[in-house]
Amino acid sequence: MFTELLAPSTEDRRQLHVAVLRGPLAPGVGSAGGEFDSWNAWERSGAQALAFYLTGWDDATLRAMVARIRASQWWDRPVWAEEAGARAAWLDGVGSIEQARQAGERALAVRRSLNLDPQALHFDERVLYFLVQRDGAELLPVRDRHLASLYHYPVLDMLAREGEDPMVARVALVRRGLLEPSRLIDRTRHCRSCGSAHLHYLDVCPHCSSIEIRKSPSLHCFTCGHVAPEADFRGESGLSCPKCAARLRHIGVDYDRPLTQLACASCRHVFVESAVQARCLDCNATAEPSELDVHEISALRLSAQGRAALRAGQVQESMAALDSANYVVPTEFRQLVNWALAARSRHAQMQFGLMMVEFLNAAEFVERHGAARAYLMLDEFARRLHELLRASDVTTRTAEERLWFFLPFSQAAGLAARVQHLLDQRARAEGGVGLRARITCLAVPEDLRAGDDCDRLMQRLAEA
Repeated sequence: MFTELLAPSTEDRRQLHVAVLRGPLAPGVGSAGGEFDSWNAWERSGAQALAFYLTGWDDATLRAMVARIRASQWWDRPVWAEEAGARAAWLDGVGSIEQARQAGERALAVRRSLNLDPQALHFDERVLYFLVQRDGAELLPVRDRHLASLYHYPVLDMLAREGEDPMVARVALVRRGLLEPSRLIDRTRHCRSCGSAHLHYLDVCPHCSSIEIRKSPSLHCFTCGHVAPEADFRGESGLSCPKCAARLRHIGVDYDRPLTQLACASCRHVFVESAVQARCLDCNATAEPSELDVHEISALRLSAQGRAALRAGQVQESMAALDSANYVVPTEFRQLVNWALAARSRHAQMQFGLMMVEFLNAAEFVERHGAARAYLMLDEFARRLHELLRASDVTTRTAEERLWFFLPFSQAAGLAARVQHLLDQRARAEGGVGLRARITCLAVPEDLRAGDDCDRLMQRLAEA
């Protein structure tokens, strides 16, 4: 039975309700509003949801109902339940109807302050929009042994639409600083070949890597120092060293027994400690434990930067990844260039290069690859770009697609050629559809004109 309880708030001039869905396990109670026996009946009613309250369902049906809500036009509304077998990571809370109402009214106040259309948001924007309505909320990871990654975030899975990758979006949002770890939950190790966390650890021979190793009593010949399994010393006439043929009659005089050792049946090597190999159960690749990728699994929360980006409408800035390469804000960049020009007027040895990189197909690039995946590709480009820069080089971005470089005591033409080569490499790696850019540069003092300041130099490069 689906019951709607009148709430005091309104939105879009229509009454909002706490929608209570009562399952077959809930006792029948009176209702202050209409009753609905299915989700479809609720949708046909035209009622407006302030929040949802679910009661009387088993865990599997409860989760399916939450997924249905997250896929509907009410995807951002708080969802509470009367009880759950465990504190479900995909619920907003477990408690009373009144608590659900209060959560809904708090979320409504935030929605009004943002004044965004929840139906027109991209995936990464939806994640931030969802969290900003829930002050202090966390995205909780859940372990699932059937997943190659071992952990997933149920809320992100439910918020994703067809063709959207929750894992890629999560990694991108964390790298951009829009989400931040709040507490460490686990640490997993992953195969570098396929990324799977399904690993099997084997003790192997440190000499030949065979798994045929067993504990074996060993003997140590005092004559030649040979150490081997005891079986190798036994013959028809008693104990003798297989290496020097010395007869071993008296323990402590001719030989002794070392600490319990391991012996390899393949190469006959004797050792005290075995080596360890990690074998991937998905692709069968083997690696040393130190060669595995380590991932920290954390609960995630909205960062101050993410909150500000959502309010400012800057979540979809596709070139934001490039801000990590020796980046300063444009005001500081101009101050640095003007300082260098002032120093040049007094010290002739002061020279520098100025370069502009303007991306010509940024919108097409993001549309083709999707915002989250495009960000990761730009993040890799930014990492490679950072390797080309010196510690003294400085960058800024004055528009979505326009990147600037200040290169003290350096020629910009050389860097321009290397950046173009890097762009060409990335384009080939991406199947020929990469970023295209217009690169212009000048050198000071060679290209300096009377009365030039930073703004004039940047304008000249932009118009070149």
